[in-house]
Amino acid sequence: MYSTLSNSDLLVQISVNTDKKAFGELYKRYHCKLVSFARYYLPIPAEAEDVVSDVFVNLLKKHGQLKDIDNFDGYIFFAVKNHCLNRIKKNKRKEQFSDITTEIDIKTDKCTQPLEQLLNKELSYFYSSLVEELPSKRKLVFKMIKDDGLKIAEVAKLLVITEKTVKKHLELAVKDLRKGISEYLEVKGNNTKTNQLQRNKKGVVI
Repeated sequence: MYSTLSNSDLLVQISVNTDKKAFGELYKRYHCKLVSFARYYLPIPAEAEDVVSDVFVNLLKKHGQLKDIDNFDGYIFFAVKNHCLNRIKKNKRKEQFSDITTEIDIKTDKCTQPLEQLLNKELSYFYSSLVEELPSKRKLVFKMIKDDGLKIAEVAKLLVITEKTVKKHLELAVKDLRKGISEYLEVKGNNTKTNQLQRNKKGVVI
């Protein structure tokens, strides 16, 4: 039942009825992606987990107000980001984020759709490994847009970079993934031809 409810419905259930199952569903939907997001600021897994846990504890403390949140995605990601920055400040660590500008304008759906058409069961594992091998910031931008469904403007605001920078990271990520998949298919195709030649040779009778 709860898995079919929208975020808004879950928030109402939590606010009005203090529904623990609704809160559990919300936690299940966001925990992993929030930890992944937090690890960009706090590479130590335990610290990232702590921050996300703190955010959810705070949600519980003010559960009566949750029904008034219009954009829960933006709210929860900003909450995690702020907690991460506070943790960094507390630990006297600072992160420097590079700003790479570009004039190239791209749209998310045009860049990612060909990949979705290309993927199949045989490529899915290889594709996942390629994503994980992307440079950290490039990977984060790609996942936030492709997996979490955030808009370019939202990602730019969360990471404190320009929208053009987000688009550039996304463009480079897609370029890297296409190149990796293309090379994989080329190698696979050559192996298939080699195996076919070997089978043909075995079938020749002299």
